[in-house]
Amino acid sequence: MFTESEYFDEQFKDIKFSKEEVVAVNFYDCTFTNCELSETVFNECKFTGCTFIRCDLNLMKVADSKFSQVHFIQSKLVGINWSEAEWPRIAVPGLLKFEDCTLNHSTFIGVALPQSTITNCSVKDVDFREADLSKANLRGSDFTESMFGDTNLSGADLSHALHYQIDPSQNRIRQAKFMLPEALNLLYCMDIVLDEE
Repeated sequence: MFTESEYFDEQFKDIKFSKEEVVAVNFYDCTFTNCELSETVFNECKFTGCTFIRCDLNLMKVADSKFSQVHFIQSKLVGINWSEAEWPRIAVPGLLKFEDCTLNHSTFIGVALPQSTITNCSVKDVDFREADLSKANLRGSDFTESMFGDTNLSGADLSHALHYQIDPSQNRIRQAKFMLPEALNLLYCMDIVLDEE
């Protein structure tokens, strides 16, 4: 399927390429629409300025691959270990953007994603420990059972976000934006008694 080493401004539509392996292929400003790429292994690949629309990327492997300014829209990205990708040593703003996606059971441990976007997504049971989500747009997403520990959420926007369990003593939340009543979850992590009468 991907026989070239580089693709520029390509439009990939309705392709089925599950459980395959792609090695050392670079994609620049490509668009993937309605593509079936579940369980595909992208090894040492590079995605720059690419967009994925309504794609199935469940259980995709991203070993040593690079992502820069990549946009996922209405796509399924369940069970992906993003910490296996190769990330810049210096934090680069806005590397990933997820809108109306499903990211359940994924891992972002230690990944630096300042100013990234995860909006109106299902983000259940996702591990964000030691991740940098400073100034990230996390509006409207459901973080049921997701883990935050030593996570940088400084300046992040969690307006209309749901079901997050963030311990203010274990995470950086300075200038982060929360909304009531969901922001009361921040208090449940503290050793205090909440009288709801």
